[in-house]
Amino acid sequence: MGGRLSFSPAVAVLCCAAAALVATGLGSPAQGCYSRIFSFGDSLTDTGNYVHLTASKSPSPYGEPPYGRTFFGRPTGRASDGRLVIDFIAQELGLANVTAIQVGTGPADFQHGANFAIISSTANNATFFAGKGLDITPFSLDTQMLWFRTHLQQLSLQNGGGGGNVLSDALVALGEIGGNDYNFAFTKGMPRETVRAFVPAVVDKLAAAVEELIGMGARAFVVPGNLPFGCAPLYLQRFRGAGAGEYDGQTGCLSWFNRFAEYHNRVLTARLDALRRLHPDVTIVYADWYGAMTSIFQAPGKLGTYRCVTASARSHSCVLLFGILLCTATATLHPSEKHLLFVCVVIVRGRVFRRKHCEAREYYQKSLAKMATWPDKLRQLPPPCKGPTYACCSRAARV
Repeated sequence: MGGRLSFSPAVAVLCCAAAALVATGLGSPAQGCYSRIFSFGDSLTDTGNYVHLTASKSPSPYGEPPYGRTFFGRPTGRASDGRLVIDFIAQELGLANVTAIQVGTGPADFQHGANFAIISSTANNATFFAGKGLDITPFSLDTQMLWFRTHLQQLSLQNGGGGGNVLSDALVALGEIGGNDYNFAFTKGMPRETVRAFVPAVVDKLAAAVEELIGMGARAFVVPGNLPFGCAPLYLQRFRGAGAGEYDGQTGCLSWFNRFAEYHNRVLTARLDALRRLHPDVTIVYADWYGAMTSIFQAPGKLGTYRCVTASARSHSCVLLFGILLCTATATLHPSEKHLLFVCVVIVRGRVFRRKHCEAREYYQKSLAKMATWPDKLRQLPPPCKGPTYACCSRAARV
């Protein structure tokens, strides 16, 4: 079976959140269904904006080795040793890597979309945090949307005023974003239940961005949920004095913070359901990053990952590995390329790999083609492909 894999219409959108679609081996990917990708988010999606904007102030660790060493051979501003999910998205759709908006220098750099994500970004802006008594002045989703509006105006001028047409055949990857709203508050010592009250405001910002982008002409979205940040080195180190009952017996993660992430995801999915009802002609797919990452922590040895929380860790001497790049006492979840690819496929498949389908070595050694016979069919809305592009999207659906 060939190396490149076909897209079903259901997975074409989900692939935009998770990247690698494995459907049926009917030929090349569904190129042409989407001509551009516009992405928003934080360090899980930033492909260079943060490093570019901060270069004149102080060197960023994301601009230094070993970041970028696995695939690119050099640091690129990505918070990984290689590619991110957004890179797999572009690859599987037959597009070039999406250029960071602050890095590109001209129209040629943005032919296949633009990336507005920036490391440390929050959903809410500084005014929101000031109202909560927090002195935080981060880049926010408002900043990214401002960059996007400016970019769309430029595209409209280039296309004779057709900004809406640009968005109609684009995929919008909105997130993951919102996790830093909680990270900043928790690291400032804010009580747990107080931070929990942030969740509706975070989801409101995401929903407002979706609504605005729909108004501009966008018709296909993928919106990832929050990650199990109770497994993040940042929390495991900061709350290392927690009692034994606060740790999940299977993963060693902090249970309360993972329940917090689950609560965020429930509120988010409910809002996405409401948006689908309001806009039945728009595709909105939720990407379960939480479930995908949790599957890694539940079976860490599968991908050469090691459990972080041990008895010694709870005694204030945690060796923070988890296969996550440059984990330190201040690190959040920055998975390696290998783990991000695992996340991509788990999300698409909808559940954890069975061992018979994927041994760790096979998986890492470009074995996606071997998985093309998976029987699972995702029940997602089809992408908004029309006219001549619809055939290329639908041909892979004949399973």
